[in-house]
Amino acid sequence: MATAIALLGLCLPVVTLCYIARCLISPWGTCRRCAPGGKNRTCRACNGTGMRPRLGWQLFVHFRRLHRDGTR
Repeated sequence: MATAIALLGLCLPVVTLCYIARCLISPWGTCRRCAPGGKNRTCRACNGTGMRPRLGWQLFVHFRRLHRDGTR
């Protein structure tokens, strides 16, 4: 059991850093609502573009705005 916890403790930071790198390199991903059928002009999630920001990028922008607005 201890080896499983140690393995998880080593893998979790690696996976997190890889996702952060992916969000910084490519902040836009395909829209899950429009992806099967292509672009949908009435999709509210992506405004019909077929691309929407990744969750990690949305969190980064949110915390960046909090920091910017809190230091003024």
